[in-house]
Amino acid sequence: MKKRSKQRPRKEGNPDLRRQCQSPVLEIPQMVEELTQYLTPTSFTPLKYLQGNHDKLMRDRLLNLPVMVALVLRLVYRKIAGLSEAVRVLKEEGLLWVKPLEVSKQAVSKRLMNLPCEIWRVLLKQVLEKSNLKPQNLKLEARWQRVSQKFSAIWIADGSTL
Repeated sequence: MKKRSKQRPRKEGNPDLRRQCQSPVLEIPQMVEELTQYLTPTSFTPLKYLQGNHDKLMRDRLLNLPVMVALVLRLVYRKIAGLSEAVRVLKEEGLLWVKPLEVSKQAVSKRLMNLPCEIWRVLLKQVLEKSNLKPQNLKLEARWQRVSQKFSAIWIADGSTL
């Protein structure tokens, strides 16, 4: 008769449902360079005059639009787990074009809640327009040559959860 081991066999589960790593991903210089090509703090100046959910214009402050855009980009592309970690990174390292800055978690949270969504829509539109103007001279591998002759575009869907 076989004896069962007391330890359960390890299950191979969905990696998206596992405990998240709390440390941010390392910065990739090529990614930073490409982000700064599409987004520069000077391109945000006209956006502060947009009339979003507020009746008054967005005034200059410590957590201005360039800082908030850099913060949101950093949260996404470096997979920062939360605002506490983002505030720590902002204080110690700085973000993209922003020098190290000491702010509270509550201030960042309140500022994110008050930013009009219209600004993000306009920013995304600007980035998409700039990326469409950039020449796409990509060298295709041999196995994709036949596919590219028959189809003008290839769409790939990722079904993983964020």
